[in-house]
Amino acid sequence: MTIAAYCGDFEFTVLEFVFTITKDVEKKIKKRKLFYEEQITRYVKKKVDQFFLGFKMHEHILTVYKNEAYNTIMFRLQHILKEKNIFRVIETAIGSDL
Repeated sequence: MTIAAYCGDFEFTVLEFVFTITKDVEKKIKKRKLFYEEQITRYVKKKVDQFFLGFKMHEHILTVYKNEAYNTIMFRLQHILKEKNIFRVIETAIGSDL
């Protein structure tokens, strides 16, 4: 029994997409094409939105699939983000303590 037969064609396609995007982002980080955390999250969100554009299903279910795919990709990238010392924008409230 194959993985596609076990979990279904659509779910298998989503899994393949998650692994493909994760590897793509890892390569871009190593080549220093992506080096800000915000830049990486925007890139991943854009790719997830583009991937799910062609699927016709209920909007709420599609939103759940998008969120799960995004969260899975970002979870898989956590160790890379820490290892490669990815820049993070720190928000400060200027003048609030004055």
